[in-house]
Amino acid sequence: MASAYDLTNLSNLKTWLDIAGSEDDLLLSQLITQISRAILNILDRPSILPGNYLETYDGGNECSIILRQWPVNSVSLCGVNGVPIPPSPPIDAGAAFQAGFVLDGADSAPPGRMQRLSLRGRRFTVGVQNVQVSYLAGYQITGEAAMAPQAPPYAMSVLAPYGDWASDGGVAYANGVALSPVAGNPIAGQYVVQNGVYTFAPSDAGAALNITYGYVPADLAVCCMDWAAERYAYRSRIGQQSKSLGGQETMAFIVKDVPDFVAAALQPYRRLVTP
Repeated sequence: MASAYDLTNLSNLKTWLDIAGSEDDLLLSQLITQISRAILNILDRPSILPGNYLETYDGGNECSIILRQWPVNSVSLCGVNGVPIPPSPPIDAGAAFQAGFVLDGADSAPPGRMQRLSLRGRRFTVGVQNVQVSYLAGYQITGEAAMAPQAPPYAMSVLAPYGDWASDGGVAYANGVALSPVAGNPIAGQYVVQNGVYTFAPSDAGAALNITYGYVPADLAVCCMDWAAERYAYRSRIGQQSKSLGGQETMAFIVKDVPDFVAAALQPYRRLVTP
């Protein structure tokens, strides 16, 4: 069974390797999961898909802290010494600011960057484990505009501009009313999603929708496939650093824990600061 943390899928890897048969499907699936976990460890990130985090920090009388996960999609709680801090609305010209928390904006495309949570009108006062923040973070397309298909089978794929669909974040009508996910046979106000394909009820045909979903950045998916392909090929030359070809020439193999091309591509996604 595929792991929720896999950075690619079996079908994509087999296409990458130009493999048609199924004899090595189990091995390739295991490689995907192992390499995906190794990549997340290198990045020092528990996951790259949208998830909820509740984190505790030591206050140091600063105005800002750097949240540990990114990109941050929303903050549901900011508390100091047990006192909830409300969000501070944008500052209008000529108007006084309102005290509260402010989140740095996220980059529109991956890899993104770690974001600050700042306070207006107060500080993260000195204390041990006295600051709590609850937030949603991970690579996500929020509110992608779409129209429910008007012809059978009433199914559509998301645009996925930065990488393959990986998790559902909900569907809502343009007026903000949420649709409910179901396992099959949707009726009005319901939808089915599988591998990034959304299916709606005939009665919702033509409805204006906003779709939210998590995705795996294409860079990370390619890194996973490149590294898995390298490990798959390594089976035929385990322990070898070179091989003589008929005594006329020698083929040398580069044996490294992380291939150079993978390490370079992963660098922009790594956590460089541990707050």
